[in-house]
Amino acid sequence: MNGTVTLSASAALTSPEHRLITVIGAGGKTSLLHWIAKSRISAGQRVVITTTTKIFPLHDVDTILMTDGPDFLNRLRQALIKSPCVIAAKRFDKKTGKIIGLDPESVDALHYSEIADAILVEADGAARKPLKAPADHEPVIPVASDICVGIMGLDAVDQPFSEDIVHRSDIFAKITGISFGEAITPTHMIKAATAANGLFKGCPQNCERIVLLNKMDIPSGKAQVAEFTAKLNGSATASTLSWFAGSCRQHCLHHINYQSVMSCAKNNHLEFSSQF
Repeated sequence: MNGTVTLSASAALTSPEHRLITVIGAGGKTSLLHWIAKSRISAGQRVVITTTTKIFPLHDVDTILMTDGPDFLNRLRQALIKSPCVIAAKRFDKKTGKIIGLDPESVDALHYSEIADAILVEADGAARKPLKAPADHEPVIPVASDICVGIMGLDAVDQPFSEDIVHRSDIFAKITGISFGEAITPTHMIKAATAANGLFKGCPQNCERIVLLNKMDIPSGKAQVAEFTAKLNGSATASTLSWFAGSCRQHCLHHINYQSVMSCAKNNHLEFSSQF
């Protein structure tokens, strides 16, 4: 990992007490996980990045695979002595070029082993689209998760509803009532986030839940966030979640369903290497 980070506490979605952090949804999961990893490393913590689905390898981060031999836990522990951050996964899939993740029970076991100060989990796939709805087998959230961050891309707002914009579009339509070709609105996205079979489907009961509306840096982003804020203030269902808007790319976050101050990284530099 290259680059340095200084992240103000008000800009962070998570606290040091969150040790098993799961990210789901669409529109910035990987970028958010890298951001959190960098901030934890800068605080002197040891971090394991993993997935319960599949992800592309990170070329500047050591990867420890179950299939590379016995004593997986010990190999992972030794890797964390050499580096503050490693990836843990089951195997490498030569056909797709992705690493296949761990089952949620294995992630829970890593958490309880206290092998790292933080375990960051990408628990959903979205085919690089800004929105998604979960199929029956999704998302795959470890039971021991302390916090679950559901991401939605603001670049989907006002776009004609289609499979090109929404992964699992047929399921999204059933949840929200939207028709194909109809413009996607904040109301549709709020329904998708709050429905029992929506964004947080399968989230453990005692797990903290946060929605992040990502890509606020697009030209229409601020206006869209203002519309979301107005609708959230009038929604009792939505108020059960914490809602943030911001840009993982520009390292800026704003808590939008309670009074707060915008916190951007003008002087808080958060840099990723080109590979990361």
